[in-house]
Amino acid sequence: MTRPAMLLLAAVVASPVAALLVHRLAKELGFLDPPASKEQELKRGVLVAIYALLVFLPVFLFGWERRWPRAWVAFGALSGAALVYFAASGVVSARRLWKLRHPAPREEGAAPAEADPAPGNPQ
Repeated sequence: MTRPAMLLLAAVVASPVAALLVHRLAKELGFLDPPASKEQELKRGVLVAIYALLVFLPVFLFGWERRWPRAWVAFGALSGAALVYFAASGVVSARRLWKLRHPAPREEGAAPAEADPAPGNPQ
């Protein structure tokens, strides 16, 4: 058996194990629980975008540097599309998170908005 064939076999065997470990880690860290607030949901969106950037960017740059062999052109197009999609979703999540944390200042004559009661303090 050649070295590339052995590496392919090792990758095929190791991939489900790695996916299971990542799933267990995400479950234990609470990433698979429903978000407790809008802020937490937006933070997750930013985190996913950064992770996708770390995964897809090296693949895309390596392929671009190698001038994408003919059989890999479709893979390169999908990798580039994934980069654009996740980058856009990360920017949108970051912008919404910024607006949530830094609300626009109210005008002078505007009536103050009613504050929601604290979760443990019913009115």
